[in-house]
Amino acid sequence: MVAATIDTVNMVSSSLALCHEWLTTYGGSEQVAQRIAQALGIHDIFVFASRPGLRNELFPNDDVKDVGGILASRASRSWSPFLPLMPFAWRRVDLSGYELVVTSSHACTNSIRPPQNAVLVSYCHTPMRYAWDWRSEIKRVPSLLRPIWPFAAARLRKGDLRRSKRVDLFIANSLFVAGRIRKYYGRGSIVMYPPIDTEYWSPGGTKGDYFLWVGRTVPYKKPEAVIEAANLAGSKLIVAGSGPMLDELMRLAGPTVTFEPSPSRDRLRDLYRSARALVFAGIEDFGMTMAEAQACGIPVIAYAAGGALEIVKDGCGTLVGDDSAESFAESMRSFQDDFDRAVIVQNAQRFDAARFDTQIRELIDHAVNRRWQEINRRPEWFPKEAG
Repeated sequence: MVAATIDTVNMVSSSLALCHEWLTTYGGSEQVAQRIAQALGIHDIFVFASRPGLRNELFPNDDVKDVGGILASRASRSWSPFLPLMPFAWRRVDLSGYELVVTSSHACTNSIRPPQNAVLVSYCHTPMRYAWDWRSEIKRVPSLLRPIWPFAAARLRKGDLRRSKRVDLFIANSLFVAGRIRKYYGRGSIVMYPPIDTEYWSPGGTKGDYFLWVGRTVPYKKPEAVIEAANLAGSKLIVAGSGPMLDELMRLAGPTVTFEPSPSRDRLRDLYRSARALVFAGIEDFGMTMAEAQACGIPVIAYAAGGALEIVKDGCGTLVGDDSAESFAESMRSFQDDFDRAVIVQNAQRFDAARFDTQIRELIDHAVNRRWQEINRRPEWFPKEAG
């Protein structure tokens, strides 16, 4: 056995490995991977590709290995063309000697072949979008590959389903993702919400006169719907984030919309604190920006689907019935600044990072000692899986 108690997990960190998809941009999954490594004392990190600056920022004292070989340097700039090759690269990773492997998965990390007696735990941010929901992601596929992507996606789905059977325990980042894991893989999971640093993301400052959108400018997050809504409502909107849609969004924006493509962490906190509300029209697997905003005391206007249903509770924002720009424009026009900040902040405490640390340590302690029956009882502090 790897460990008998939670404390001894850290004592044998050389027997633990973490596999994360890639370190090319800083997003929610990277924050979760960093926290998992810190909470469990994991120092051996495997990624397909990485940017040195980001790698050193997230894992400064750890051994981070790029498994993409000669493709890693190219994939660090643009990884999507290499997606069909990633399962092969992950299969070649030598994990001999590890007794526990944790994957931070939203694409191909579960292609690994852990040692025969090792325990494989997968923290699933989402089943691979490029395989299971490829139509919503097709704009992110290189144009030359788009005509053949339906066939590539079918192959990726087949492989992803096969690989899911190797996992001993799935951790889902939301009830919504737990439902997708059951739908696509036929597997149960434990729900553990991503960690939010509620000491850092906290109230302060004075209320401003603008709405806020935060995130990577990618199609499934639907930033264009929020910008169109601001144009229709004549509302001030700040778009904080960058990505492949940024130029398109700048052309779409009217005079009330401004952009901050690369705000620092402190600047983003200031933006949260002074916003009237965070606005989000996409379907998130969880939605860490919504939780961060609430930790800063601001309400959320979100499409009533996906992770928003688990984050935006009564008194903490507004859920919009459809994702059209017209509906969001109406919500922005009629928005009233009468929310109780203390209620919103208290709601965000459900996602506190210190709580995540306790949960992941206890769950891993159960897993490495193969106490599956105890895990299946689901301690009360785990949200229960949907369905």
